[in-house]
Amino acid sequence: MTSLPESSCGPKRVCLAMNDLEMREMRTGHRLPGRALCVLVLGPLLLLAGCHGDPAERRPDDRPTVSVRVSTVGETPWRERLEVTAGVLPIQRAAPGTVLMGRVEQVLVQEGDRVTKGQTLARIQSRDVAARLAQAEAGVAAGRAMESNAKLMLERMERLHSRDAASQKNLDDAVAGYASAAAGLRAAEEEVEAARVALSYADVTSPFAGLVVEKRIEVGDVAAPGMPLFVIEDVSRVKVEAQVPESAALLLEVGDAVEVEVRGQSAEARLTELIPAADPRSRTFAVRSVLDNPDGRLRSGMFARMRLPGKEWSVVAVPLPSIVRRGPLTGVFVVRDEDGVRRSRLRWVTLGREREGHVEVLTGLRPDDRLVLDPPGELEDGQTVEVR
Repeated sequence: MTSLPESSCGPKRVCLAMNDLEMREMRTGHRLPGRALCVLVLGPLLLLAGCHGDPAERRPDDRPTVSVRVSTVGETPWRERLEVTAGVLPIQRAAPGTVLMGRVEQVLVQEGDRVTKGQTLARIQSRDVAARLAQAEAGVAAGRAMESNAKLMLERMERLHSRDAASQKNLDDAVAGYASAAAGLRAAEEEVEAARVALSYADVTSPFAGLVVEKRIEVGDVAAPGMPLFVIEDVSRVKVEAQVPESAALLLEVGDAVEVEVRGQSAEARLTELIPAADPRSRTFAVRSVLDNPDGRLRSGMFARMRLPGKEWSVVAVPLPSIVRRGPLTGVFVVRDEDGVRRSRLRWVTLGREREGHVEVLTGLRPDDRLVLDPPGELEDGQTVEVR
């Protein structure tokens, strides 16, 4: 019986099993059928488990040292954002009309036109008002003549009374006559002013600079007092209004930072209004934010989204460039001290939501881990690193 050395046959336990089979064959003089099975089973194992020498004699890691930047992982305050649908409203909206009853003579603007403050939009027929103005002006002329004559009479009576040529009653009558004439002149002047104001209503003007979004009259229509003739909107700035539930409204304050998205473009803004009363039908509160719109890109009625601050909690978050992707898997590199050598270790992680260039790490990373920032492409698991 010969035994194979351990260095050539593999593990000692396998060799002992083979020797045991040989001894049984010598005693019985028969070849055991189990030997063939044993050879078939143990043969491949001998090949796979053949001696590889002492583990201490394995080839050392000859990969180069990689310089990396690291940051200690910590918990970051993370505030949940509530996203609600919103609408775009003009900063100002008016429906100018007239206080006159009359036929529309001219319409000077069309829908879509830009207008300036005080620009005439339409003219209402005003012949009766013009006639009243002319009549009032004639009354002013007559009143001035009467006031001038009464004044001359008063001056004459004062001279005669000073020479005892007129009685006190004559002087008193002259004073009363002058006062009555002066009052009549003032009343005529007020009638002229009222007629001029009424005549000004014949011109329907824009209360502010803006855009004509609706025209409700045509030439020949009859305009009535209080009837809106146009709708003017100022969209140099716009309000974005949203309805939020009670639970979210209680967490909001005027001045909170919000994000507004219109037509795929986002902008940072501040909460400018928080209506204190809820809508009785939906039990929601209206909140508003104001955006500058110098180029008129935003129009009234557009659909928008508003992202509002919500509850706050702490999460483990890392910069997006720190994430390593291997097919469907995501991971990060961390630096660990192993027997006095700094090595990189790849950690597979589960990611959550992204925000402002960071991503939430749900599993696989702990606070106080040393995270590799923006890992180089040649970095591998277990490679020695130099922290810079």
